[in-house]
Amino acid sequence: MSRIVTLGESMGVAATSAGQPLRTAGQLRLSTAGAESTVAIGLSRLGHAVEWIGVVGADELGARVLRDLAAERVGLTYSRTVAGVATGFMIRELATAELTRVTYYRAASAGSLLAPADVLPAIAAGADILHVTGITPALSESCAAAVQAAVEQANASGITVSFDVNQRQSLPLSGRAREVAAQLLPLVDILFVGQDELWVLSDETDPLSAAKELLKRGPSEVVVKRGTEPAIALNTSGELTECAAWPVQVIDVVGAGDSFVAGYLAAGAEGLPMADRLRWATTCAACTVGTAGDWEGLPTRADIEYRGAAAVTRR
Repeated sequence: MSRIVTLGESMGVAATSAGQPLRTAGQLRLSTAGAESTVAIGLSRLGHAVEWIGVVGADELGARVLRDLAAERVGLTYSRTVAGVATGFMIRELATAELTRVTYYRAASAGSLLAPADVLPAIAAGADILHVTGITPALSESCAAAVQAAVEQANASGITVSFDVNQRQSLPLSGRAREVAAQLLPLVDILFVGQDELWVLSDETDPLSAAKELLKRGPSEVVVKRGTEPAIALNTSGELTECAAWPVQVIDVVGAGDSFVAGYLAAGAEGLPMADRLRWATTCAACTVGTAGDWEGLPTRADIEYRGAAAVTRR
């Protein structure tokens, strides 16, 4: 069992049912949301020890976040609660299965207070993998410093660094996404990027060409998430693998990319080959897309095996 550390903001989320516009919704479903916490839950369900580092407010939403993570056996040793600052919140409108509108209430939230002092002790305690995303550095200067410090310390300690670009245009420091990614890339081992995010890292628009170019800048593996198109993974040994997405009835697409990452990292932590890593990743994404919520549908190991082999192609 590997130990994985991740960090970032987790928030409360209230969502309409699929196909229900917010302005006429009679009920909202309350849950927890956050890219890194979704990855943490996914890894935990697949049998790994995971530590989530973040800051929540001393309010009911903060209590809900910690309750949900603890219930999923995610470690909270290095998380903290602060008084007088609200936990972030979002409202998600699932107008249709394919169209989601999100309204954030996270300006100056508790999550934006994350700082290097929060994350460095967890890295010093040891880990096999550190996973970060491009969301956290875009929240605040202290969050950006926390991610940079964590990645630098992990890299110096021989800990595998996983980075998911996860670009969000609406965040305060999103305009620095390309600069931040360029600083992190030489220290990253596994890079995840959506096809629609390639511009953050590369001038190449073709996913395979971009992956080849990005491998020259630090990572040993580049994984391009492509939605309904086959995901591709390429490493410095020249191994190229593709895996088709599972055909599922779409309920809610939010969280699919983070679920994909959880599956890939879980399989990789167990030493499985790239084809199996992509199979686990696409299975996790399919389970999330086919259920309501970011993480509620994430699979167990038994669920992974029940679905059997995905359409994997090695080249």
